[in-house]
Amino acid sequence: MFQLISEQAEQRPYFETGGIGRSHEFYTGEEQHRREMARIYGRRWLPVDHVSRLKEKGSYTTLNIGTGSVLLLHGDNGIQAYHNYCRHRGYKLVEEAAGKRQSLVCLYHCWVYDRNGALKSYNGTYFDHFFEKEKNGLLPVRTEIRHGVVFVAFSDDAPDLDESLGEFGEFARVYELADLECVQAKDYPVASNWKLVAHNVNESLHFPTAHKDLHRITDFDDAGTYDLKGDLVGAWQSIRGGFNSVSMTGRSAREPMALVPEADRRRINWITILPNLLFGFTADYVMMQWVWPESPGTCVVRHFWLFHPSETAKDDFSHEAVFALWDKANYEDWEMCERTHRGLSNPQWAPGQLSLDEEVVSQIDAWVAAETAGPDHSAEPATAEG
Repeated sequence: MFQLISEQAEQRPYFETGGIGRSHEFYTGEEQHRREMARIYGRRWLPVDHVSRLKEKGSYTTLNIGTGSVLLLHGDNGIQAYHNYCRHRGYKLVEEAAGKRQSLVCLYHCWVYDRNGALKSYNGTYFDHFFEKEKNGLLPVRTEIRHGVVFVAFSDDAPDLDESLGEFGEFARVYELADLECVQAKDYPVASNWKLVAHNVNESLHFPTAHKDLHRITDFDDAGTYDLKGDLVGAWQSIRGGFNSVSMTGRSAREPMALVPEADRRRINWITILPNLLFGFTADYVMMQWVWPESPGTCVVRHFWLFHPSETAKDDFSHEAVFALWDKANYEDWEMCERTHRGLSNPQWAPGQLSLDEEVVSQIDAWVAAETAGPDHSAEPATAEG
C-alpha cells in the first residue's frame, strides 16, 4: 500500500516519546459524551452501511445512534435515510435490523408510508382542512454514497465528505469495496465507551495474550502505522508464512482480489474512517465494524463480512472459517474493553504511557479531543435523537 498513498515518514514526532492516555473524564464522563454526540455524531458525515445490504427496492436497514434511530430505505430514487419515527406521535416505525417492505405501517395508529418515505394513508385518524398529507412524510436525513458505503449527516454544515475521506479511496479501489457482497452481519452490545472499542480494533499489541487464534496466523511484530490524509487512521499487519487467509484454518481457496498489490496479499490493512468505521482489508475478504455510542459506558458494534461476488457465486462458497475466527475474537475484545472501561471509571486512575505500537490509539484520542474542544455553542445541531 505504501506506493498507492502519500509518502510515509519513517520518523514522526510520536516515535520520539510515544504518547500518553487521556483523563478519566475523557473516557467515561457525561460531559465529554454529550460533546461527542453533539459535535461529532451530530455534525459530521457518519458511515452507516454497505450498499450490498440495500440492493433491491423496498429493502431497509436500521441503526441506533445515541437514543435515536435511523431507517435506511431503498426507494425509487435510490437509498435514502430517514428518522425512524412516525410523523403522527413519534412511535418507532421499524424495529428489525434489516428486511424488505414496499410499505411501512406504524403499529400505533396505522399510518402507512411507501418506500419513498411518503405518507400513503392515515387510517383511523380524523383530519380536516388543516392537514396536508404530502407534508407529513418521514423526516429525511442527509444521505450520500461513496465507495459503496452509505453516509448520513444530521447537520446542514457537515464538513466536506470527500475531503474527510482523504486517501480512503485508494484502499476502496484496490479492494473493490463498492462491488463486494455482505454475506453476514452481527450486532454486539458492549459495556464500554465507544473510544475504547476504536482503540482495541486499531492495534495488534494485545494479540499474543488475548487472541491465540489470530496470533497463530498474524504477526503483531511485523506491523506498522500509517499517516493518512483525511479523517483517517490506519495500520498494517503481516500474515505469517504458511497462511493465506485470516480465518480459523488460515487457508483459503478463494482467489485474491485482482487489484490488491502483491506486497499486500500477505497483509491486513486496518483503516478507520473517523469517528466510528473500521475496515480490515485482506486479499480475500473485507470486514467492517461500526461502533455506535449509546451512553458514556455502553455502545453497539455491528460487524459485517464482505466477499467478492465472483467467490460468493461459487457453489462451494463458505465464510464459516472467517466468521468463526472473528466472532470468537470479538467476544475476547469486548471483555477487554469492558474491563478497561471499569478501570478507567475509577476517578483515582491516572493516564498511562502509550508505546510506539499504539500510535493509532493516540491519533484517535487527539482527533476526538480536537473535535470536542472549545466553548459550547448556544444551539447544538440535532442528532439522531432530535
